[in-house]
Amino acid sequence: MTPPSTPSDGRDGRDGRDGRDSRDGCGGCGGRDASGRSRRAVLATAGTAVAGALAGCSALGGGTTPSAFADGDWHSFGNAPGNQNRVAGGAPEPTDHDVLADANWPYAPPVVHDDTAYLATGERVLAVQANGVEAWQRPGEDRVVASGAPALDPDEGLLYVPKRVVPRSDGPDPAPAFVTAYDYETGFEQWRVRVGDDRAYGVTVHGGDLYVRSASACVRLGPDGSERWRTPLDPLRYDEYNLSGTFATQVAPAVENAGVYVPDRNALVKLEPGTGDERWRVHAATPYAAPVLDNGGVVQTGWQGVVAVDRFGDVRWRRDLQSLAAPATDGTDVYVATTDLYELDGTTGESNWTIPLSRGDTGTAAPVVTDDTVVVDADHPVAYRRDADGLLAPDRKRWTYTQPHTGTYATPVVASGNLFAVGPAGLYAFEHNTET
Repeated sequence: MTPPSTPSDGRDGRDGRDGRDSRDGCGGCGGRDASGRSRRAVLATAGTAVAGALAGCSALGGGTTPSAFADGDWHSFGNAPGNQNRVAGGAPEPTDHDVLADANWPYAPPVVHDDTAYLATGERVLAVQANGVEAWQRPGEDRVVASGAPALDPDEGLLYVPKRVVPRSDGPDPAPAFVTAYDYETGFEQWRVRVGDDRAYGVTVHGGDLYVRSASACVRLGPDGSERWRTPLDPLRYDEYNLSGTFATQVAPAVENAGVYVPDRNALVKLEPGTGDERWRVHAATPYAAPVLDNGGVVQTGWQGVVAVDRFGDVRWRRDLQSLAAPATDGTDVYVATTDLYELDGTTGESNWTIPLSRGDTGTAAPVVTDDTVVVDADHPVAYRRDADGLLAPDRKRWTYTQPHTGTYATPVVASGNLFAVGPAGLYAFEHNTET
Protein backbone atom coordinates (compact mmCIF):
# COMPACT_ATOMS: atom_id res chain seq x y z
CA MET A 1 0.00 0.00 0.00
CA THR A 2 1.16 3.53 -0.74
CA PRO A 3 1.42 5.95 2.18
CA PRO A 4 -0.82 9.02 2.05
CA SER A 5 0.73 12.27 0.92
CA THR A 6 2.47 14.23 3.66
CA PRO A 7 3.06 17.95 4.19
CA SER A 8 6.35 19.05 2.66
CA ASP A 9 7.67 20.36 5.98
CA GLY A 10 6.44 17.28 7.90
CA ARG A 11 4.31 19.32 10.30
CA ASP A 12 1.48 21.82 10.57
CA GLY A 13 0.15 24.06 13.25
CA ARG A 14 3.42 24.03 15.23
CA ASP A 15 3.49 26.94 17.66
CA GLY A 16 6.97 27.00 19.11
CA ARG A 17 10.17 25.14 19.90
CA ASP A 18 9.29 23.91 23.34
CA GLY A 19 10.78 21.10 25.38
CA ARG A 20 14.45 21.82 24.63
CA ASP A 21 15.69 20.38 27.90
CA SER A 22 13.32 17.43 28.08
CA ARG A 23 14.87 13.97 28.37
CA ASP A 24 12.89 12.62 31.29
CA GLY A 25 10.39 10.84 29.08
CA CYS A 26 12.99 8.24 28.17
CA GLY A 27 13.88 7.48 31.76
CA GLY A 28 13.08 3.83 31.16
CA CYS A 29 15.38 3.54 28.15
CA GLY A 30 18.52 2.86 30.10
CA GLY A 31 17.00 0.11 32.24
CA ARG A 32 14.87 0.02 35.33
CA ASP A 33 15.89 1.41 38.70
CA ALA A 34 17.36 -1.42 40.75
CA SER A 35 16.24 0.01 44.09
CA GLY A 36 14.00 -2.22 46.14
CA ARG A 37 15.01 -5.39 44.35
CA SER A 38 13.91 -8.57 46.03
CA ARG A 39 16.28 -11.13 47.49
CA ARG A 40 15.29 -13.38 44.62
CA ALA A 41 16.48 -10.74 42.14
CA VAL A 42 19.90 -10.53 43.81
CA LEU A 43 20.24 -14.31 43.84
CA ALA A 44 19.07 -14.59 40.24
CA THR A 45 21.61 -11.99 39.12
CA ALA A 46 24.40 -13.74 40.98
CA GLY A 47 23.37 -17.10 39.53
CA THR A 48 23.28 -15.66 36.04
CA ALA A 49 26.75 -14.16 36.44
CA VAL A 50 28.17 -17.52 37.54
CA ALA A 51 26.40 -19.34 34.72
CA GLY A 52 27.68 -16.83 32.21
CA ALA A 53 31.24 -17.17 33.45
CA LEU A 54 31.05 -20.96 33.13
CA ALA A 55 29.32 -20.96 29.77
CA GLY A 56 31.30 -18.20 28.11
CA CYS A 57 31.22 -18.02 24.32
CA SER A 58 31.17 -20.91 21.95
CA ALA A 59 34.12 -21.11 19.57
CA LEU A 60 31.59 -21.41 16.74
CA GLY A 61 29.69 -18.32 17.78
CA GLY A 62 27.13 -19.85 20.12
CA GLY A 63 26.87 -16.60 22.08
CA THR A 64 26.93 -15.85 25.77
CA THR A 65 24.38 -17.13 28.25
CA PRO A 66 21.59 -14.53 28.45
CA SER A 67 20.79 -12.76 31.69
CA ALA A 68 17.77 -13.76 33.75
CA PHE A 69 14.31 -12.28 33.24
CA ALA A 70 14.03 -9.01 35.18
CA ASP A 71 12.63 -9.42 38.68
CA GLY A 72 11.02 -6.00 38.98
CA ASP A 73 7.56 -4.62 38.27
CA TRP A 74 5.74 -3.57 35.09
CA HIS A 75 3.19 -0.91 36.03
CA SER A 76 1.88 0.30 32.68
CA PHE A 77 1.96 -0.25 28.95
CA GLY A 78 5.54 0.05 27.75
CA ASN A 79 6.96 -0.23 31.29
CA ALA A 80 7.36 3.55 31.63
CA PRO A 81 5.37 6.75 30.99
CA GLY A 82 7.28 7.04 27.70
CA ASN A 83 6.01 3.58 26.54
CA GLN A 84 9.50 2.35 25.64
CA ASN A 85 8.77 -1.39 26.11
CA ARG A 86 12.25 -1.62 27.58
CA VAL A 87 13.37 -3.70 30.55
CA ALA A 88 16.77 -4.50 32.02
CA GLY A 89 18.10 -8.05 32.19
CA GLY A 90 17.77 -10.67 29.51
CA ALA A 91 15.44 -13.24 28.03
CA PRO A 92 16.65 -16.80 28.63
CA GLU A 93 14.79 -19.63 26.97
CA PRO A 94 11.79 -20.64 29.07
CA THR A 95 11.88 -24.11 30.55
CA ASP A 96 8.25 -24.24 31.66
CA HIS A 97 5.00 -22.31 31.65
CA ASP A 98 1.90 -21.99 33.82
CA VAL A 99 -1.66 -20.95 33.08
CA LEU A 100 -2.28 -18.15 35.57
CA ALA A 101 -5.81 -17.19 34.56
CA ASP A 102 -8.47 -18.34 32.12
CA ALA A 103 -9.96 -15.67 29.90
CA ASN A 104 -11.79 -15.40 26.60
CA TRP A 105 -9.59 -13.52 24.13
CA PRO A 106 -8.20 -10.66 26.24
CA TYR A 107 -6.74 -7.96 24.01
CA ALA A 108 -4.66 -5.96 26.50
CA PRO A 109 -1.49 -6.93 28.39
CA PRO A 110 -1.31 -7.34 32.16
CA VAL A 111 0.51 -5.13 34.62
CA VAL A 112 2.68 -6.63 37.36
CA HIS A 113 3.47 -5.46 40.88
CA ASP A 114 5.19 -7.30 43.71
CA ASP A 115 4.94 -10.74 42.03
CA THR A 116 1.23 -10.26 41.24
CA ALA A 117 -0.19 -9.89 37.73
CA TYR A 118 -3.34 -7.84 37.11
CA LEU A 119 -5.41 -8.64 34.04
CA ALA A 120 -8.50 -6.88 32.69
CA THR A 121 -10.65 -8.93 30.34
CA GLY A 122 -14.08 -8.63 28.83
CA GLU A 123 -15.60 -10.56 31.69
CA ARG A 124 -13.67 -9.52 34.80
CA VAL A 125 -10.70 -7.87 36.43
CA LEU A 126 -8.44 -10.10 38.47
CA ALA A 127 -5.17 -10.30 40.39
CA VAL A 128 -3.16 -13.51 40.39
CA GLN A 129 0.22 -14.21 41.94
CA ALA A 130 3.05 -15.49 39.78
CA ASN A 131 2.75 -18.87 41.51
CA GLY A 132 -0.84 -19.18 40.26
CA VAL A 133 -2.65 -18.28 43.49
CA GLU A 134 -5.54 -15.91 42.80
CA ALA A 135 -5.51 -12.82 45.03
CA TRP A 136 -8.92 -11.47 43.98
CA GLN A 137 -11.26 -11.05 41.07
CA ARG A 138 -14.16 -8.76 40.31
CA PRO A 139 -16.84 -9.97 37.90
CA GLY A 140 -17.80 -7.76 35.02
CA GLU A 141 -21.03 -5.82 34.71
CA ASP A 142 -23.61 -6.36 32.03
CA ARG A 143 -22.35 -4.82 28.74
CA VAL A 144 -19.34 -3.22 30.47
CA VAL A 145 -15.98 -4.59 29.30
CA ALA A 146 -12.32 -3.70 29.54
CA SER A 147 -11.17 -1.92 26.38
CA GLY A 148 -7.55 -0.87 26.81
CA ALA A 149 -4.19 -1.19 28.52
CA PRO A 150 -4.42 -0.72 32.32
CA ALA A 151 -1.93 0.95 34.67
CA LEU A 152 -1.06 0.56 38.34
CA ASP A 153 0.12 3.28 40.71
CA PRO A 154 1.55 1.72 43.89
CA ASP A 155 1.91 5.13 45.55
CA GLU A 156 -1.83 5.68 45.33
CA GLY A 157 -2.63 2.00 45.79
CA LEU A 158 -4.81 2.01 42.67
CA LEU A 159 -5.25 -0.06 39.53
CA TYR A 160 -6.73 1.91 36.62
CA VAL A 161 -8.70 0.00 33.98
CA PRO A 162 -10.03 1.54 30.73
CA LYS A 163 -13.55 0.34 29.92
CA ARG A 164 -16.41 0.78 27.51
CA VAL A 165 -20.14 0.09 27.38
CA VAL A 166 -21.21 -2.26 24.60
CA PRO A 167 -24.14 -0.49 22.88
CA ARG A 168 -27.38 -2.12 21.82
CA SER A 169 -29.81 -1.10 19.12
CA ASP A 170 -31.68 0.94 21.72
CA GLY A 171 -28.53 2.77 22.86
CA PRO A 172 -26.79 4.37 24.50
CA ASP A 173 -25.60 6.50 21.61
CA PRO A 174 -22.86 7.46 21.92
CA ALA A 175 -21.81 4.69 24.27
CA PRO A 176 -19.69 5.98 27.17
CA ALA A 177 -16.03 5.19 27.78
CA PHE A 178 -14.61 5.47 31.25
CA VAL A 179 -11.79 4.55 33.63
CA THR A 180 -12.44 2.53 36.76
CA ALA A 181 -10.06 2.73 39.73
CA TYR A 182 -9.68 -0.36 41.94
CA ASP A 183 -7.81 -0.81 45.20
CA TYR A 184 -5.05 -3.05 43.89
CA GLU A 185 -4.78 -5.04 47.13
CA THR A 186 -8.48 -5.83 47.57
CA GLY A 187 -10.03 -5.26 44.15
CA PHE A 188 -12.73 -2.99 45.53
CA GLU A 189 -13.84 -0.24 43.17
CA GLN A 190 -12.87 3.26 44.34
CA TRP A 191 -14.30 5.44 41.58
CA ARG A 192 -15.12 5.60 37.89
CA VAL A 193 -15.05 8.59 35.55
CA ARG A 194 -16.32 8.99 32.00
CA VAL A 195 -13.44 9.96 29.70
CA GLY A 196 -15.25 10.14 26.37
CA ASP A 197 -17.26 8.08 23.94
CA ASP A 198 -17.08 4.58 22.45
CA ARG A 199 -13.98 3.17 24.19
CA ALA A 200 -10.93 4.05 26.29
CA TYR A 201 -7.74 2.93 24.52
CA GLY A 202 -5.19 3.13 27.33
CA VAL A 203 -3.98 4.94 30.43
CA THR A 204 -0.59 6.27 31.55
CA VAL A 205 0.43 7.39 35.05
CA HIS A 206 2.92 10.23 35.39
CA GLY A 207 3.54 12.29 38.50
CA GLY A 208 0.53 10.75 40.23
CA ASP A 209 -1.95 11.82 37.54
CA LEU A 210 -3.63 9.74 34.83
CA TYR A 211 -3.51 10.48 31.12
CA VAL A 212 -6.16 8.63 29.14
CA ARG A 213 -6.74 8.35 25.40
CA SER A 214 -10.35 7.56 24.57
CA ALA A 215 -11.94 7.44 21.13
CA SER A 216 -13.03 11.06 21.49
CA ALA A 217 -10.48 12.80 23.74
CA CYS A 218 -7.27 12.84 25.72
CA VAL A 219 -8.08 13.44 29.38
CA ARG A 220 -5.90 14.19 32.40
CA LEU A 221 -7.30 13.05 35.75
CA GLY A 222 -6.10 13.35 39.31
CA PRO A 223 -5.71 10.17 41.38
CA ASP A 224 -9.13 10.86 42.94
CA GLY A 225 -10.75 10.97 39.50
CA SER A 226 -11.02 14.75 39.32
CA GLU A 227 -10.64 16.13 35.80
CA ARG A 228 -7.70 18.47 35.13
CA TRP A 229 -8.37 18.98 31.42
CA ARG A 230 -9.90 17.36 28.34
CA THR A 231 -8.78 17.80 24.72
CA PRO A 232 -11.08 16.52 21.94
CA LEU A 233 -9.57 14.07 19.44
CA ASP A 234 -10.90 11.86 16.66
CA PRO A 235 -11.35 8.07 16.88
CA LEU A 236 -8.52 5.87 15.63
CA ARG A 237 -10.76 4.27 13.06
CA TYR A 238 -9.92 3.94 9.36
CA ASP A 239 -12.81 2.54 7.38
CA GLU A 240 -10.84 2.89 4.16
CA TYR A 241 -8.46 0.20 5.49
CA ASN A 242 -11.14 -1.83 7.33
CA LEU A 243 -9.58 -0.81 10.64
CA SER A 244 -12.18 -0.37 13.35
CA GLY A 245 -11.23 0.61 16.86
CA THR A 246 -11.72 -2.93 18.17
CA PHE A 247 -8.04 -3.80 18.43
CA ALA A 248 -6.78 -0.33 19.40
CA THR A 249 -6.27 -1.53 22.96
CA GLN A 250 -2.71 -0.35 23.57
CA VAL A 251 -2.84 3.38 22.85
CA ALA A 252 -1.52 4.85 26.08
CA PRO A 253 -0.28 8.47 25.85
CA ALA A 254 3.49 8.94 26.06
CA VAL A 255 4.11 11.45 28.84
CA GLU A 256 7.07 13.47 30.07
CA ASN A 257 7.38 16.77 31.95
CA ALA A 258 7.49 18.78 28.72
CA GLY A 259 4.69 17.12 26.78
CA VAL A 260 1.91 14.60 26.32
CA TYR A 261 2.12 12.78 22.99
CA VAL A 262 -0.97 11.08 21.56
CA PRO A 263 -2.05 9.83 18.15
CA ASP A 264 -5.00 11.50 16.49
CA ARG A 265 -6.52 10.35 13.23
CA ASN A 266 -3.64 10.56 10.72
CA ALA A 267 -1.60 12.70 13.09
CA LEU A 268 0.77 12.70 16.04
CA VAL A 269 -0.05 15.48 18.49
CA LYS A 270 1.88 17.07 21.35
CA LEU A 271 -0.20 18.56 24.17
CA GLU A 272 0.83 20.89 26.96
CA PRO A 273 0.80 18.80 30.17
CA GLY A 274 -0.59 21.58 32.36
CA THR A 275 -3.47 22.68 30.14
CA GLY A 276 -4.00 20.12 27.38
CA ASP A 277 -3.43 22.81 24.73
CA GLU A 278 -2.06 21.57 21.43
CA ARG A 279 1.61 22.51 20.88
CA TRP A 280 2.15 20.91 17.49
CA ARG A 281 0.66 18.39 15.08
CA VAL A 282 2.61 16.22 12.60
CA HIS A 283 1.20 14.06 9.84
CA ALA A 284 1.30 10.37 10.77
CA ALA A 285 -0.03 7.67 8.46
CA THR A 286 -2.92 5.82 10.14
CA PRO A 287 -1.53 5.56 13.69
CA TYR A 288 -3.16 2.77 15.68
CA ALA A 289 -0.84 2.25 18.66
CA ALA A 290 0.93 4.14 21.42
CA PRO A 291 3.74 6.57 20.58
CA VAL A 292 7.14 5.88 22.13
CA LEU A 293 9.74 8.32 23.46
CA ASP A 294 13.39 7.77 22.55
CA ASN A 295 16.52 9.88 22.93
CA GLY A 296 15.70 11.96 19.87
CA GLY A 297 12.02 12.60 20.50
CA VAL A 298 9.02 10.41 19.74
CA VAL A 299 8.32 7.56 17.30
CA GLN A 300 4.83 6.78 15.98
CA THR A 301 4.00 3.67 13.98
CA GLY A 302 1.04 3.39 11.62
CA TRP A 303 -0.65 1.13 9.13
CA GLN A 304 0.74 3.24 6.30
CA GLY A 305 4.10 4.29 7.71
CA VAL A 306 6.38 5.09 10.66
CA VAL A 307 7.44 8.62 11.59
CA ALA A 308 10.06 9.85 14.07
CA VAL A 309 9.74 13.43 15.31
CA ASP A 310 11.90 15.53 17.59
CA ARG A 311 10.45 17.28 20.61
CA PHE A 312 10.02 20.51 18.64
CA GLY A 313 7.75 18.94 16.00
CA ASP A 314 10.33 18.51 13.23
CA VAL A 315 10.34 15.20 11.37
CA ARG A 316 13.56 13.25 11.86
CA TRP A 317 12.75 10.47 9.39
CA ARG A 318 9.97 8.40 7.87
CA ARG A 319 9.84 4.74 6.87
CA ASP A 320 7.35 2.99 4.62
CA LEU A 321 6.64 0.21 7.12
CA GLN A 322 3.15 -1.02 7.96
CA SER A 323 2.68 -1.69 11.66
CA LEU A 324 -0.32 -1.70 13.98
CA ALA A 325 1.94 -2.30 16.98
CA ALA A 326 3.81 0.24 19.08
CA PRO A 327 7.60 0.16 18.66
CA ALA A 328 10.15 -0.57 21.36
CA THR A 329 13.38 1.30 22.03
CA ASP A 330 16.46 1.28 24.21
CA GLY A 331 16.70 5.01 23.56
CA THR A 332 19.09 4.62 20.61
CA ASP A 333 17.73 1.81 18.43
CA VAL A 334 14.05 1.40 17.54
CA TYR A 335 12.34 -1.98 17.04
CA VAL A 336 9.31 -2.20 14.75
CA ALA A 337 7.24 -5.35 14.23
CA THR A 338 5.41 -5.87 10.95
CA THR A 339 5.50 -9.22 9.14
CA ASP A 340 9.23 -8.72 9.81
CA LEU A 341 11.11 -7.44 12.84
CA TYR A 342 13.25 -4.37 12.16
CA GLU A 343 16.00 -2.81 14.22
CA LEU A 344 16.19 0.80 13.05
CA ASP A 345 18.85 3.38 13.81
CA GLY A 346 16.99 5.94 15.90
CA THR A 347 18.91 8.84 14.38
CA THR A 348 18.53 8.01 10.69
CA GLY A 349 15.71 5.46 10.54
CA GLU A 350 17.89 3.15 8.47
CA SER A 351 17.66 -0.61 9.06
CA ASN A 352 20.43 -2.18 11.13
CA TRP A 353 18.96 -5.65 10.57
CA THR A 354 15.70 -7.33 9.60
CA ILE A 355 14.33 -10.81 10.20
CA PRO A 356 11.02 -12.39 9.12
CA LEU A 357 8.31 -13.01 11.73
CA SER A 358 5.84 -15.86 11.62
CA ARG A 359 2.87 -13.59 12.25
CA GLY A 360 0.48 -11.69 10.05
CA ASP A 361 0.43 -7.97 9.42
CA THR A 362 -2.46 -7.27 11.82
CA GLY A 363 -0.60 -7.99 15.06
CA THR A 364 -0.84 -5.22 17.66
CA ALA A 365 1.60 -6.76 20.19
CA ALA A 366 4.70 -4.58 20.48
CA PRO A 367 8.24 -5.96 20.78
CA VAL A 368 9.95 -5.89 24.18
CA VAL A 369 13.66 -5.06 24.30
CA THR A 370 15.99 -6.27 27.04
CA ASP A 371 19.74 -5.73 27.43
CA ASP A 372 20.58 -8.44 24.89
CA THR A 373 17.33 -9.66 23.37
CA VAL A 374 14.14 -8.61 21.61
CA VAL A 375 11.04 -10.65 22.47
CA VAL A 376 8.07 -10.73 20.09
CA ASP A 377 4.75 -12.53 20.30
CA ALA A 378 4.19 -14.31 17.00
CA ASP A 379 1.33 -16.59 18.13
CA HIS A 380 4.00 -17.85 20.55
CA PRO A 381 6.95 -16.08 22.22
CA VAL A 382 10.10 -15.72 20.11
CA ALA A 383 13.40 -14.13 21.17
CA TYR A 384 16.02 -12.59 18.91
CA ARG A 385 19.57 -11.53 19.69
CA ARG A 386 20.13 -7.82 19.36
CA ASP A 387 23.79 -8.40 18.48
CA ALA A 388 24.46 -11.21 16.03
CA ASP A 389 27.07 -9.68 13.74
CA GLY A 390 30.46 -11.00 12.73
CA LEU A 391 31.88 -14.14 11.13
CA LEU A 392 31.43 -16.32 14.21
CA ALA A 393 28.23 -14.72 15.39
CA PRO A 394 25.32 -16.90 16.54
CA ASP A 395 21.97 -17.08 14.78
CA ARG A 396 19.76 -14.03 15.18
CA LYS A 397 16.98 -16.18 16.65
CA ARG A 398 17.77 -17.04 20.25
CA TRP A 399 14.79 -19.30 20.95
CA THR A 400 11.15 -19.97 20.21
CA TYR A 401 8.56 -21.47 22.59
CA THR A 402 5.75 -22.89 20.51
CA GLN A 403 3.37 -24.08 23.25
CA PRO A 404 0.94 -22.82 24.35
CA HIS A 405 -0.65 -20.72 21.64
CA THR A 406 -0.52 -17.05 22.56
CA GLY A 407 -1.86 -14.12 20.55
CA THR A 408 -0.44 -11.23 18.58
CA TYR A 409 -2.78 -8.63 20.09
CA ALA A 410 -1.27 -8.06 23.56
CA THR A 411 2.33 -7.06 24.22
CA PRO A 412 4.42 -9.47 26.32
CA VAL A 413 5.52 -8.33 29.78
CA VAL A 414 8.79 -9.15 31.56
CA ALA A 415 8.57 -8.88 35.34
CA SER A 416 8.88 -10.88 38.57
CA GLY A 417 11.43 -13.20 36.96
CA ASN A 418 8.93 -14.33 34.31
CA LEU A 419 7.73 -13.58 30.82
CA PHE A 420 3.97 -12.98 30.81
CA ALA A 421 1.95 -13.36 27.61
CA VAL A 422 -1.74 -13.33 26.77
CA GLY A 423 -3.39 -15.88 24.52
CA PRO A 424 -6.93 -16.69 23.38
CA ALA A 425 -7.49 -18.79 26.51
CA GLY A 426 -5.93 -16.52 29.11
CA LEU A 427 -2.73 -15.36 30.82
CA TYR A 428 0.46 -17.42 30.80
CA ALA A 429 3.70 -17.12 32.77
CA PHE A 430 6.91 -18.46 31.21
CA GLU A 431 9.84 -19.13 33.50
CA HIS A 432 13.47 -20.12 33.12
CA ASN A 433 14.51 -22.62 35.75
CA THR A 434 18.30 -22.56 36.09
CA GLU A 435 18.21 -25.93 37.87
CA THR A 436 16.84 -27.84 34.88
